[in-house]
Amino acid sequence: MGFFKRKEKVNLDDKFKSLYKEINQITANAGNELDFTIKYSQLVLASEKYNDLLKLIDQGANFDKKHFQSLKDSVDQEARRVKGLIDED
Repeated sequence: MGFFKRKEKVNLDDKFKSLYKEINQITANAGNELDFTIKYSQLVLASEKYNDLLKLIDQGANFDKKHFQSLKDSVDQEARRVKGLIDED
């Protein structure tokens, strides 16, 4: 009966850290971006990935939800600011 592999336990904290590192890279790139349209899309992507982080916390990752919600809110606020600059043109 070797048809079924044992399910590997997913380490939510490791997955969280990896995703958070990815978000930091995206937001750093957005911070250096001069084209507001690209900057806006990077910020929206970072916000979506923060949603994924918050879901991991809900699933049991051992991190402070309020802290990461606050970081997401900051990214959302910056995205709205950049969107306003785009819409002015």
